[in-house]
Amino acid sequence: MYKELGREPRSPGFQPPCSNPLDRTPPKVDRANPLSSASSPSSLSQQEVATKIKQTHSLTVLLKHRSEQLLAEYVRHQGEPFSSPDFQPPAMAVPGLPSPSVPPEAWLALSDEKRLWHLAMAYATLPGLLGSVRRQQADLNPLALELHRQLEAAARQCRGLAGNLEGIMGALGVPGPPPPSPSLGGPATSAFLAKLSGYHVCRLHRDWARRSHEALGLLHTKYPL
Repeated sequence: MYKELGREPRSPGFQPPCSNPLDRTPPKVDRANPLSSASSPSSLSQQEVATKIKQTHSLTVLLKHRSEQLLAEYVRHQGEPFSSPDFQPPAMAVPGLPSPSVPPEAWLALSDEKRLWHLAMAYATLPGLLGSVRRQQADLNPLALELHRQLEAAARQCRGLAGNLEGIMGALGVPGPPPPSPSLGGPATSAFLAKLSGYHVCRLHRDWARRSHEALGLLHTKYPL
């Protein structure tokens, strides 16, 4: 799985020290007036920030639904063992993409700033990974046009969510993550490994969509219109 993504393999669950937002502490934000942060926040008004958060939360509702559809459509075209009801490969890390493996209770206990940073890191990386899967599937399943369309749409939606997150974080004075690697590596060494890497990308896309829906829902309650 790892060679086609252009990185050396790492053991499941490994997180590079600088890629996990839980290892970084975003600057503190004045919760009574989040737009007064010392991190040069944008000039959006409180009302505009609340509107942006509501719009972004609505986008996560769509993304959550579409990500589940995408994973089902992906599995449908990969054949055995992927199409088997008993197929449950262990979770594996995708280099460059943080894993949403934090337990739900711990995730909800994080500060808004850390959740946003974590989401921004994921959504800066997902469009490129989904594009890589789209290219792999064009070779492996050239007639799976609906799958190709859903992969393209997912990458586009992730870019849109990343842009919205950037705007929200700028307004709240939360620094963004470093840019993702521009290269995703060469072709897979086998069809099975290409299918497996694509499966993990689609599954992580679904898991991050769920986390983004939770996080933006919480944020929306704190910044009502």
